[in-house]
Amino acid sequence: MPIYEYFCDKCDKKFEAIVMGNDKPACPGCKNSNVKRLMSACGFVSKASGGETVSSSAGGSSCIGCNSTNCSSCGV
Repeated sequence: MPIYEYFCDKCDKKFEAIVMGNDKPACPGCKNSNVKRLMSACGFVSKASGGETVSSSAGGSSCIGCNSTNCSSCGV
């Protein structure tokens, strides 16, 4: 089950929710059901060619409003 991040325009609260299918959660602060799903930054750990651990996060994106650092769909 995926965990998504949401934002409530009514009370400016950012929250996470486990969502099944097309269900849309209500804001835990004000119970508003008109919330927006956010693009989450993903992080990963991989091994470099020399075996050393390389940590990275998608938070350093150059695209405005996008948390990805390498997205083939937008050509970056």
